[in-house]
Amino acid sequence: MKIKNLSKLFLLAIIVNVMFVTSIFGIDLSTLSPSVQGIYNSFSINVWNLSFVYEDSKVAGGLRFYDEDLRSESYKLGFITMKRPIDKSYFDVLAFVGQTNGVILTVGYEGYSIPTTGFERTYYFSTDQVITTDYSKTWLALPSIPIGGSTIGPFSLNYEGFSLTQVAPTGTSIDLKRAFANIDTLQLSFVQIGTIYSLGFYVFPDKSLEQGVTADLGWDFDEGRLVGVLGGRIFVDFDQLRFFFSTYGTYIPSSSAMKYGVWIKFLSPVQGDLIIQNSSAYFKIKLSQ
Repeated sequence: MKIKNLSKLFLLAIIVNVMFVTSIFGIDLSTLSPSVQGIYNSFSINVWNLSFVYEDSKVAGGLRFYDEDLRSESYKLGFITMKRPIDKSYFDVLAFVGQTNGVILTVGYEGYSIPTTGFERTYYFSTDQVITTDYSKTWLALPSIPIGGSTIGPFSLNYEGFSLTQVAPTGTSIDLKRAFANIDTLQLSFVQIGTIYSLGFYVFPDKSLEQGVTADLGWDFDEGRLVGVLGGRIFVDFDQLRFFFSTYGTYIPSSSAMKYGVWIKFLSPVQGDLIIQNSSAYFKIKLSQ
């Protein structure tokens, strides 16, 4: 989705607000399974198994099919047998016809054991373009390792990354990734914004490495120069609206412009992501389960 077409961002804001208001007043929309997804210059609105698709001034209607497999295991808690989730795999297929025709296929996996892992890949095929997206996350914690008379560690890592590529015709791309790590008292960070790769320090973190401020030094392969990257990630709790907000950026003197990435991860009453890098954006929002 191109940011210069602000109508799509306004649409997203309206949908998020509608879901927020309905949750406040106790209106149950979960049976309709509403969701909205925007990929570069297109977006789809899904209600139950019906979809409306808008792609670069063309409209289409479609049918959507979704299925998931949630695995769990049993364990004893005294005399009570409890169940806990192990992992979840799912797929989502949307076929649409109209002024443009195509298929959107999404497959994903979430593991709930430590290390916690997950991924989601989307393949967008239409009459005019092919787009792929790739999301992945990892959270792990390891104890200290004894070496001789001393120890190294403990270790912890929190990683999340997203990429979008317009394969045909060759066009826009998004690459926004961040990793926060602790090695004993040493706090490190990695941030990628497009062709900028940076390493640095991570300060004011919480124990889960979900929040903090980054100060990195990196290399911009487009500009062929050393750059500094500043940013951070915070948790926002506004009544029932809860989300993580993160932003990273650098100033490029040769082009007199900012290169930046913004990532909003919604938790409730809606779930999903709004990701913006320079002039392109992606969003995927649905009601919290």
